[in-house]
Amino acid sequence: MRSTSTRHAILTGAFALFVAFAVPAFAQQKQTVPGTTVSLVAPEGFTVASGFAGLQNEKTKASIVIVEMPAEAHAQLSALFANLESAKANFARQGVELEDRDEVETSAGKVPLLSGTQKANGVTFAKWIALLKGVKTVLVTIQSPEDADFDGDDAETLLKSISLGSEPSMADKIGALPFAVAAAEPFRVVDTLGGSGILMTVGPLNADPSGKQPILIVAGQLAATQGLTIEQLSETLLRQTRGFGDLTISTREKRPFAGTEGYLLAGDDGAGKRFEQYLAVGPDGRFVRLIAIADADQFDGLKPGIAKIAGSIAFKPAK
Repeated sequence: MRSTSTRHAILTGAFALFVAFAVPAFAQQKQTVPGTTVSLVAPEGFTVASGFAGLQNEKTKASIVIVEMPAEAHAQLSALFANLESAKANFARQGVELEDRDEVETSAGKVPLLSGTQKANGVTFAKWIALLKGVKTVLVTIQSPEDADFDGDDAETLLKSISLGSEPSMADKIGALPFAVAAAEPFRVVDTLGGSGILMTVGPLNADPSGKQPILIVAGQLAATQGLTIEQLSETLLRQTRGFGDLTISTREKRPFAGTEGYLLAGDDGAGKRFEQYLAVGPDGRFVRLIAIADADQFDGLKPGIAKIAGSIAFKPAK
């Protein structure tokens, strides 16, 4: 089983870089991506996404995903983009087959641009991934089905349209999430995660390599239910979360959550940590999940705060 510190590193990196998509014709008006430092000229037919930070085209199923991390993350991520061979090795773990690496001049300076393909749900997507640095480290992923008329020149045009501004307020970033949520003592907000999640903790550190501080993450996305009941989906998602496969589940019960009938799992990792996971699936197929983890001797004292945060969560209408 993974160490506690490794699990914390995975969870706090739950920006989980999923992917982005785009189309060929470009409008001329620059717009800000809600909850981020990024402004860009959007491809024609794109609207602000409701489930992540970025833009999407409902017709083509193409998207542009913006993931922002602390400025300090740029040095580490730059190593992944340093050359094509190292990039191939790292992105292959995510199922991305990279073919080329270029550098593009942007208003944020010269940035590396990786290109390749990825297969998902029987569809092959063309993909471009770029790394920029402003007040935040910014990862831009463009992804488009191969049969959509979008190429590397279009990706470069999009990147050249990007400008990076000041960091939005925490209220604005929380407001851009696909769900409503409010912190409750003793938890405090550290940051939002990729426009689709939020990280909270208890204690003075925002990054805790030792894994001593309690953490709480709320994340939302589309649910690939595949006919699963909420009970089955809840356990499947928990077991698929890296570092959680060996947890012992001691509580399974229906519980009101996010304005609907949700499901609660609770248990421990056999190594001094306890957890709770709340899950609810909304009427449009989106789900929201809360996971809280803390030392066993702290957990009971945190449960009122966890319950209050869980009670504040509600789905927002899809845009």
